[in-house]
Formats: sequence, C-alpha cells, structure tokens
Amino acid sequence: MIDALLSVPISARLAQRLPDPYAVVTVTLSGKPREHGAMMTSLAIRLSELDDGQLEEFVEIWVERRESKYTQVERIGGPNDKARDVIGFYTADRHEGAWDLFQCKRKTLGSKLGRKEALLELGKMFHHHVKGAYATLPLKFTFVSPRGIVGPLMDLLNNPSTLKAALLAEWDSICKTKITASADVPLTAELRAAIAGYDFNRVTGLTAPLIVKDEHARPALVQILKELPGHAPQGEAPDVIANDETEYLGQLRAVYGEAAGTDFPDNAAVLADATYGDQLRDQRTRYFEAEAFKRFHRDNTDKALVVQFQNDVYHGVIDVHREPADTLLDRLGKVMKHAAGLNTSIAGRLARIPVVQGICHHLANDRRLKWTK
Repeated sequence: MIDALLSVPISARLAQRLPDPYAVVTVTLSGKPREHGAMMTSLAIRLSELDDGQLEEFVEIWVERRESKYTQVERIGGPNDKARDVIGFYTADRHEGAWDLFQCKRKTLGSKLGRKEALLELGKMFHHHVKGAYATLPLKFTFVSPRGIVGPLMDLLNNPSTLKAALLAEWDSICKTKITASADVPLTAELRAAIAGYDFNRVTGLTAPLIVKDEHARPALVQILKELPGHAPQGEAPDVIANDETEYLGQLRAVYGEAAGTDFPDNAAVLADATYGDQLRDQRTRYFEAEAFKRFHRDNTDKALVVQFQNDVYHGVIDVHREPADTLLDRLGKVMKHAAGLNTSIAGRLARIPVVQGICHHLANDRRLKWTK
C-alpha cells in the first residue's frame, strides 16, 4: 500500500479519491501496541520520505533507545563514512571490539533497496575493513531501508549462504569498479578470506512498517516526525518514604511545624496530624505524579525536553514564590495555586495540574525553589 500511494501523483489521488498518505499526521503513541492500520501506514510513509540526514538521525535515536547494551551510539554517515552510517559500540574498544552497523538507505523516486546496491555496500564494508578502517567486522549488519527491499535481495537475506556466494561471484561486475572512484578494487585473497570467514546470518534488513511498529521507535517518532507522545501514567505515592524524598519532605515538615506551632520530629508525625496529614499526603502524590511524568517523557520523547519543562515550571512560579508571605504555609499555598493555573506542555502535551505542582517539589529537592527560608 505504501509503494502504491507514493507512486501516484497528488492530482491522480484526488481524481481517483485515493487515500491521502499525509491525512493522518497526528498519532497518539502509548505503551501499548498501536492497532490502527491507517495510522501506521501514514507513519511508515512519512518515515520513508525523510532525507538522508533525517533518516540517520532517526536511526541514531531509535538505536539508542532500542539497545541498552551499547556503550555508545555514533552517527557517522557522510561522504567519507567508509560504509558506516550509524554504529553501536558494545565496549570502549570501539572498532577493535564488538560493534553493530546500521546502513541507512533512503531511496528516491519510490524505489526499494536493490540487490546490486546492497552487495556494493557489503563490498565497501569488507574493503574498508581490509584497509584497516576498522579492525573487527560488525556483529550485526542491518540495512535500514524505509522504502522497502526488492524480492531478489530479500531472498539473499533470507538465505545467508547465497548472499555470501553472490558477493564473491559478482565482485567484479558489482564492486570492483565502484567501491572507490580513484582505483579498481579487485577481489584479493585477503578480501576473499574476510568474506568467506564472515557469518552472513548477521546481515538483515528493516523497512518502514517494521520500524514504526517497534515500541522503541517512539522517541524518534516524536523528535523527528513530530508525533504526539502518549499520556504519561499517573503517579502513586508509596506507603514507605523513598530516599529521594528526604529534601523536600524535610522542608515541608518545617512548613507544617511552623503552622502548627510545634516541631514535627519526623514525617510520620506530620502524616498522623489531623490538620496537616492529608496535606502532606497530597504533596507526596503530586511529587510522584511529576516523577512518573518525567520518567515517561525521558523514555518516550527527549531528555532535553524534560529539563526544559522543569525550567518552564520554575519560571512560571518563581515570582509568586518570591512575593512576601505571612507564613511558610501561605507561600506554599500561593505557589501551589499558581502552579495549578499554568498551561505548561511538553512535546505538544499539556501537563496535568498535579504534575506541575509536583515539579515544584522536585525543584525544592534540587534547592532551586525552597519551601523554607
């Protein structure tokens, strides 16, 4: 369906009343599998139309999220990339140790990744390996071809021994004169040995429909295709006080102690208080609402956006926080009330009231906004 839509001019689509591949441009991404075929098709089409740089950036973000086993993910793609677009290194040994290679193939004019082009890319990899650009060969070689893979190439990928045989047999016609512009690259004994010794089970291909269905692609879909993330789950305060609550709860204990005219020795004493116990429980709920929100968006959007969101909340409430207040509790109440009215968003999603209020406690934890004097 994707190839068919891309190959039909817009005027013809309108005349034939064919679906517009760009009609569905806002997709809610959640932690559950996305079941709407039209939405998935739209995402796959849009992924297939990224330019070279955007595709490499997409793959870099996706691989970082998908493979926590890598110590570093690096995007190299360019005129002198030596057949490397995106790399995942397993260790600090980098090209002298284990690594994976993701070769991004953006095809124009609606075409798929072809058999000859794929063999040439593999030939380049072996050539640069023999020339010393990388001491080891990749554990996995993945063609990322959003526009698809032609049948003859898919047959080779699904039968790895035939892929190796084809590269060796067709080296002269496909690779010899095309690997470099300056000189021919004959199939030397060293190259033949490298190819013969490589496990071609490691070579696979991915297309746009497979990529957009991967839950680990969500951050890349949000950052590159500008899709809306799903809604963050609600947070819930555990019964046991967590270690990371020490700072802001210590400040709140002083706030409620001043209001009660007594020093609360610990958090349990505040929680047991008839007047202020429920208030502290509400504050803890807000703190964990914000924690769940931050965790969700760190995993599904962009860590930098989480930092920006927290800064937006800070600047939204700090002037109210600095206003004179009769008591610490009065200041706390004014800031919470003001935070409830902020229209603060992240990646196109407005944050719920308790999330914004809870961010204030995270700021208190960082001592950027203190509840005490």
